[in-house]
Amino acid sequence: MQMPDPAPNNQLLIARAIQLGERIDLKGLERPDQFSLHPLAFPTAGGGTVVLFRFGAAVFIGLNPVEEEDVIRGLGERIVEPLPERESETATLLFRETEGEQPTPNGTIELKNRAPERLLLVAEALAISVDLAYDERRIAKAFDRVERIASSLQHRRLLAGRPSDLMAQIGEALLIQQRLAGRVEMADRPEVLWDHSHLERLWIRLADEYDLAPRARAIGQKLEVIRDTADTMADLLSTRTSHRLEWYIIALIALEIVLGLYDRFLK
Repeated sequence: MQMPDPAPNNQLLIARAIQLGERIDLKGLERPDQFSLHPLAFPTAGGGTVVLFRFGAAVFIGLNPVEEEDVIRGLGERIVEPLPERESETATLLFRETEGEQPTPNGTIELKNRAPERLLLVAEALAISVDLAYDERRIAKAFDRVERIASSLQHRRLLAGRPSDLMAQIGEALLIQQRLAGRVEMADRPEVLWDHSHLERLWIRLADEYDLAPRARAIGQKLEVIRDTADTMADLLSTRTSHRLEWYIIALIALEIVLGLYDRFLK
């Protein structure tokens, strides 16, 4: 594994995470200078670091905006379902010899050096944070519909809606739940910690700084509400459809009786 050059004492670098799309196709992007495969992480010619995640996030450490956009353009169609409105998160990294590596109250993350494992932990925390922000925004829109449904039921009305719309809502909730499962697993213990367990405390502090576990739990709870609401609405619509069919059948029987009487007595 190639080690990035150590940073001078008290050097500051900017790390920026961007949610680019639903996912990034990393197959075939392997490089000889990479220091991680999952996620894909490699140094740049200008001394920066790029970390790409399958779930659609990219983290740039020590790159300027022009260099970031060059990398994004280079990914091209590998970005699946690019987002028109990207989520982003920025952090300042301070490299210096210190007893405790941790985020500070002013928002700076203190690290001893630019060792790959340390950069990966920071990148994973930022990437999971922007991915959760993306899911939080999607959940908020779905929750608005849930509130309208609850309000209509409170007033003893069934909100108008097609079954296909409800199925789409259930599918959206399941998709977010699938994405969330991977993020929660990473938040519990990133793969890099299996080989660098001495950085466990740093990861715990990063996860606490960005509230990764509480945010994931909150999304999970909202997903349960959305799925339950969608299931309830589907049942109500199914019941309403069944009642309509019963009335149609009664009307057809009545029409058949009327036609029968007409043939018998009036023809």
